[in-house]
Amino acid sequence: MRSKIKIMNLLTSRTVMQKYMASDFESFCDVICNDEVMLHISGKGNSREVANEKYEAILKTNKENDFYGFYKVIFLETNAVIGFAKIVPFEEDSIEIGYALLAPFWRKGFTVELIVKMTTHCLKYFPNKKIMAIVNKENIASSKVLEKCNFNEYKQEEFKGSPCLYFEYLD
Repeated sequence: MRSKIKIMNLLTSRTVMQKYMASDFESFCDVICNDEVMLHISGKGNSREVANEKYEAILKTNKENDFYGFYKVIFLETNAVIGFAKIVPFEEDSIEIGYALLAPFWRKGFTVELIVKMTTHCLKYFPNKKIMAIVNKENIASSKVLEKCNFNEYKQEEFKGSPCLYFEYLD
């Protein structure tokens, strides 16, 4: 029998990343159905129907795994959900980090905090895996913040129908 899942929150100086639970669907939709946010990820916001399908898979992943999964990002000052983050396996040798924030939180250092925290988490719990991120080729801001956090572009390739840049963390 599987032991009870640890609730592992990831705390930065201004945010906490908490795994999504069933009651968080609306805050998930606020991000993933948002055209402005998703423009930089998939080109447009998702429908609620697509969001619901993704959310069911997210809840399953979160339930089955202690050290990776999908997280809501909460701004500690207001307790509001301001985005999402993910730490998930990618291929055999890698862990992918990902993130999206609502527009009012762009260009304020939040993404750097999230990337640093997720990277530290991955180094601790997945020391033998490459830490990587995939960014839409047109998302110059995200590419720059990854480089600022010691990630280096290692290939360009289409991912889910979009031209993307692949970054890996360099110790």
